[in-house]
Amino acid sequence: MSEAYSLIILPEAQEDMRKISQYIAQELAAPAAALKLQDALLDAIHSLSVMPKRIRTVMDAPWKQIGVRRMRVKNYYLYFLVDDEEKTVKIMAVISIRRDQARQMMERAAIWS
Repeated sequence: MSEAYSLIILPEAQEDMRKISQYIAQELAAPAAALKLQDALLDAIHSLSVMPKRIRTVMDAPWKQIGVRRMRVKNYYLYFLVDDEEKTVKIMAVISIRRDQARQMMERAAIWS
């Protein structure tokens, strides 16, 4: 069996998840749905500790070249990088599928450089 990867949720991704949960709980008045989504996101993140490369890289440049991967969780995309040398998975962002993915990723690019 392969060695487990350590999971690192970058502060920006933590903030994404906090804002999403807050929006669903408060603006949509659906706190139970916010908790369910939070659980689904955390389950998906934890699943990446084993065989994270089962998720393919995104096809868009420049993200493909640096190895960014994307996993769908309900109506959100979870973006992450896999570092085989350090055996880590870095969760970079959580973005609604309804948003312009390229634009959202470009806005975050300076943070990850």
